[in-house]
Amino acid sequence: MNASRNAKKSSSVCSMVQGNENGAERNENSAFPYETFASTPEEQPLNVSTNVLLVYRLDEMRHLENVNFALAMMCLAYCGINITLVGVNYVNSHNDHPPVSDKVYHLIEFWGTFFFAVVECISLTSTPKSLLRIYYNPIVLKLILFFNIVATLLPALLVSMNLEEFEIISHQVEYLNELTMSFVDLVLLWSLCQFKSANIIMAGISSIVAIVQLAVYNGMGRTDDGDMVGEVPAHYLEFAFEIISSLIAFWFCMDNKFVAAKEIGLILYGSHRDCNICGANFQEFSHTYYP
Repeated sequence: MNASRNAKKSSSVCSMVQGNENGAERNENSAFPYETFASTPEEQPLNVSTNVLLVYRLDEMRHLENVNFALAMMCLAYCGINITLVGVNYVNSHNDHPPVSDKVYHLIEFWGTFFFAVVECISLTSTPKSLLRIYYNPIVLKLILFFNIVATLLPALLVSMNLEEFEIISHQVEYLNELTMSFVDLVLLWSLCQFKSANIIMAGISSIVAIVQLAVYNGMGRTDDGDMVGEVPAHYLEFAFEIISSLIAFWFCMDNKFVAAKEIGLILYGSHRDCNICGANFQEFSHTYYP
């Protein structure tokens, strides 16, 4: 029994080696270095290539697949944080002695927002897709992302140093930054759904989100202690928006993971010369770096 199995294995190995040699001979005069030489998957389940760059590309796609899966889990964690903050916001607003201190509550709120801004930035810079297919101007998109990180880090540092002194100004900066955060979310959503005439719609919705939150926070006046009356309803709007944002980012990261897995399959089993991802990346590179 074992002898017959070993014979089968040795014969299959020999056939694969012979297929590799024949494939190499046929590939010398080919315009494309990547070809599949087996007639059936049973004869040769994996593609054969003399192009060493495909090994690098395969490792890169595996890395991006793992990174985007980890980012997707972080998006779900941020969604859970905001759901928790909705409950805490309700409980604290209906108790004379809030069970959760304002310091802890706002630290989780602001540092969670900064954490999510970093996740969004990494997800856009770690996508296997061309940025031209996500937004027509990749440089502007990257600038908005970097500004988003700075604008979320600033209020987080301020409330960490002195909550009572910097709470109001930190909320003002955070709600104003909803303009960029909502724009990034809409860019991600547009890249997934490919809506037509989406640029004006994205800019309009981004502006409305920021204006509504600022209007609710500032337009309801102040208490006798100097606190903002609209802080509680503005928090509800903020957390609801962040829950939606985290789910959009989760969808985007999982889509990146599936795109990377698809290209891995093309490299190993399919015809990688027809890969749309590589063609789009070449177009982005030529538009960005060629004169």
